[in-house]
Amino acid sequence: MTDQRLKFIVDYIWATENEIAIDNSVYTLSGVSPVEINYVPRPSKILGKFSQNRKFFKMCVGVFKSLWNIGAPVYFLYEVIIFYRHSLRCSGNRDAKVDTGEYALAFSSRAGDILHPSILGFEPKCWITFPWAPLSGHTRKVQHFDIFSLLQKRDFFDAFKLAVMASRKLASRQRTKHWTLQSYTAFRWFAVRIALEKLDINRLLIAEHYDRWAVLADRVVSKTNASLVLTQHGALSGLTLSDQTLQARLPFTLAHRLSNVAQLFVYDESSRAVFESDVLSSACIAKGVVVNFFQPMIELTQLPSEHAVRILFVGHPICEALHIFLYKQLSREYNVSFYYKPHPTAGLSDSVKQQSWHIIEGRSYFPVVEFLISYPSTLVNEYAASGISAVLHSLDQDKDFSSGLLESVKSKLDTLACKKLV
Repeated sequence: MTDQRLKFIVDYIWATENEIAIDNSVYTLSGVSPVEINYVPRPSKILGKFSQNRKFFKMCVGVFKSLWNIGAPVYFLYEVIIFYRHSLRCSGNRDAKVDTGEYALAFSSRAGDILHPSILGFEPKCWITFPWAPLSGHTRKVQHFDIFSLLQKRDFFDAFKLAVMASRKLASRQRTKHWTLQSYTAFRWFAVRIALEKLDINRLLIAEHYDRWAVLADRVVSKTNASLVLTQHGALSGLTLSDQTLQARLPFTLAHRLSNVAQLFVYDESSRAVFESDVLSSACIAKGVVVNFFQPMIELTQLPSEHAVRILFVGHPICEALHIFLYKQLSREYNVSFYYKPHPTAGLSDSVKQQSWHIIEGRSYFPVVEFLISYPSTLVNEYAASGISAVLHSLDQDKDFSSGLLESVKSKLDTLACKKLV
């Protein structure tokens, strides 16, 4: 293994420290200390499901962490086998791959919708796909190949060794030792990094802002004269509403910023300010970043409705209790059809499923409604482009202090002349 590949471990730790900063922010917004559930990654997926049995869950996580420190190599070996077999199935695409120099990275299925000609002004020459994020829509029809088609047997072995070493390093460092479960991503990250190093890259296009994949792409292009094109895929700031008079900022501080973004596609000036102040490094800004603006759009679907007035709750695990409270209060007083759209990656808890509202499944399914009840999410901007407004609340709004929010919704319903039940 070369010294260059050993340096990948440093890059992975950088990427993971950004993930830790993001998770810490979610814990803070939820009013939960990470130690309460043993520093579990992706808390937005966990908190709603285990909030009633937090002590028991913490104990189970503690046992799992002890096993993980010993058994991580077994998990990585499992992924080696799974993805090596996958590489054999897609190896026929290797000859079809053309070295275009320009690649769009489909790190998530949503990237296929975001890195679109209507936004970019051009069609990416070639897509690189990932087995955990299938392409959707028009991107299936353009030139693409699977990232694992680039790897040979030795590459899998190298990625395995790097993953084991990185996992041990995370567990031994003071800054990351409590977050050792974050290394569950290590093998995939190193496999992708090794694969991308094989390409002659002039330009990479991504729809990730600052997570482990964004850092990976940034580090890949840092070694060449290539450029990175970053397209905004969601709301960046404003998760709390108490500081709207201040400059927009991320609700957390990134451990490491991106240094090689040459072109940026954002919603508005506020979003650009967040990228420049909190996401991009000063060196990156000094080199010059070309900024383009676009309006996020969605296609709305007219659903059969029992009532003339329809409300959509834009869900997130952190504000589930608030939304259930509002729904129960409003459904007692008004004849309204209520929809609930869960967060696309965080899912929803059993308490949400037990309500009588209509749950909207599917990433690209958006009902026509009169207005939204939402935290400052991407959907707020997307619905606004279709002329549909929202009643906003902070992501961490406490249901016990929501009387003002409830009255705002009631006032809006009264304006719509919604028929009352009482």
